[in-house]
Amino acid sequence: MERGVQYVKNNFLPGKRFVDLQDLNQQALHWCERINRRIHGTTGERPIDRLREENLSPIPSAERWEKYLHEPRQVSRDGFVSYDGVRYGVPWRYSGREVTVREVNGWVEIWADGTCIARHQKVYRSRATVFCENQYAGLTTAQGYAYPRPQARQISSQQVEVRSLDVYEQLTGVGA
Repeated sequence: MERGVQYVKNNFLPGKRFVDLQDLNQQALHWCERINRRIHGTTGERPIDRLREENLSPIPSAERWEKYLHEPRQVSRDGFVSYDGVRYGVPWRYSGREVTVREVNGWVEIWADGTCIARHQKVYRSRATVFCENQYAGLTTAQGYAYPRPQARQISSQQVEVRSLDVYEQLTGVGA
């Protein structure tokens, strides 16, 4: 397997230019089709012919492994879920809660309590932020403050000790 990865790295990837992941995958498929029709140096056979002899079983149906696709995530205070290096928005009411995320056919779905609360097209650009439609709808300014809320207090001048700046100069050794 490691040799196969190294073969792809050394023979397919160098100098490749692509627009997005779909373009790269399409180029990779064309390259694989071409390479698999060549005669292999060790076996003396074409890989595509040997594949037919493998009698491989199909991968299990999506229903069988779907339960493994749900990943728990914590919604941030600002209403985002981090998945695959991208921040996806959810309605603000779910901030701070645990949700599950799953990827299905190029879409990222975010679920809470058995309900899909957000669905975004998968983004492949790391550190991107994708907002949810109406993500902050109904959120008033007062609700948007961090908790615990900071509270301003007025301090009377009698509570604050007034002293000469010479005291601070002595402490720091600046005036000496």
